[in-house]
Amino acid sequence: MIRHFWFLPVLTLVSLCHQTLAQTVVDPALTVSPVITSGGPITRPVAFTFIGPNDLLVCSQHTGQVRRVTNGVVSPTVALDLPVATANEQGLLNIELDPNFSSNQFVYVYYTRATMDGGPDIDHRVNRYTWNGSTLTSQTTILILPSTPGDNHNGGILRFGPPTSSTAEQKLHIVIGDLNRTSQLENFASGPAPADTASILRVNPDGSTPTGAEAGPFFAVAGSNASLQRLYAYGIRNSFGLDFDPVTGHLWQTENGPGEYDEVNLVLPAFNSGWRRNMGPLSRGQFYTAPGFHTFSGVGTYSDPEFSWFSPVAVTAIHFARGTGMGVQYLHNCFVGDGNNGRIYRFPLNPARNGFVLTGALADLVLDTGDSNSQILFGQGFISISDIRTGPDGALYVNSLFGNQIYRIAANAGVGDWTLYE
Repeated sequence: MIRHFWFLPVLTLVSLCHQTLAQTVVDPALTVSPVITSGGPITRPVAFTFIGPNDLLVCSQHTGQVRRVTNGVVSPTVALDLPVATANEQGLLNIELDPNFSSNQFVYVYYTRATMDGGPDIDHRVNRYTWNGSTLTSQTTILILPSTPGDNHNGGILRFGPPTSSTAEQKLHIVIGDLNRTSQLENFASGPAPADTASILRVNPDGSTPTGAEAGPFFAVAGSNASLQRLYAYGIRNSFGLDFDPVTGHLWQTENGPGEYDEVNLVLPAFNSGWRRNMGPLSRGQFYTAPGFHTFSGVGTYSDPEFSWFSPVAVTAIHFARGTGMGVQYLHNCFVGDGNNGRIYRFPLNPARNGFVLTGALADLVLDTGDSNSQILFGQGFISISDIRTGPDGALYVNSLFGNQIYRIAANAGVGDWTLYE
């Protein structure tokens, strides 16, 4: 079974064979259209962000380049070119704008550093750049994170938030996978001390650790090191998705299981996702090598995922729609993508927005073998989804890693009020 779509050549070939499939959604009132129309393709686009209407910066995973796409046209000028390792899931992995981008023009990227494209990995880095109108300049290294030579579970998703706070108060959240290590952050109480693995980290925009009233949940733990002081959540195996609910300000995350149970998680401060103790709901008893749930002087709380796939689909991006470009009924809905099938899932939230409401076979919040996914299926044919965002026009934009394309999903002409909500 193929699970980690980022690097498996077999899945790449399978995905390429399906590029002729149409990209469809279940709602006939919506239209899917390609964003990149000329000057491309961009090879393995992995993540993107909008710097204006019809104006995107797009990361190419294995070239290490950031390319600009304006009105569908890929600019011949390369905005940024970084030397990246390309083994397994490595590369240029994500891009995020500063909350005050309109005034400071800051752009952040996460990548696996190498001396040359395809060379051995040195470390993972979060860098900040300034957008000068055509290129990303003035590099500043925000964080240096570990890597394991040639290995996977690199994470890399960047998100500022929560959006319910002022832009001056928002922090940069960074997810990194376990890098196949067995430290205290992977729930081995006798393992090595925390060292920025299996974590969601929370830092100031300049990379410093929040202190005082803004300190993270582990900051005051006795004997805490720098890694623990910036820790927000841990026990995370491998994640390709991170987003904030714009209504509640809560952070959500997706997580890949090794053989069973991909997950969608609500991430409250000090959340312990459970790896390497278990994957999926605790009642299912899918235990691994860690003997229990480790805490840091009592700080750290395990909770079950809000949804699981028993057979992994390589769950990836998660996004809460911030506009009504698909119609007001989709505003603030939760959308999740997968890598193995190129599907988009739509999850109905409960009134408190801390879980999902599903019926029938999915009432237990697990898609088991043989269960229908029709309750949650929103779209398909998108050929390994790696990013989902709301555009300035309020439409939903979906990145196809192996389809070398970004797709726009919007209401048919004359439908929807085209309002963007922050």
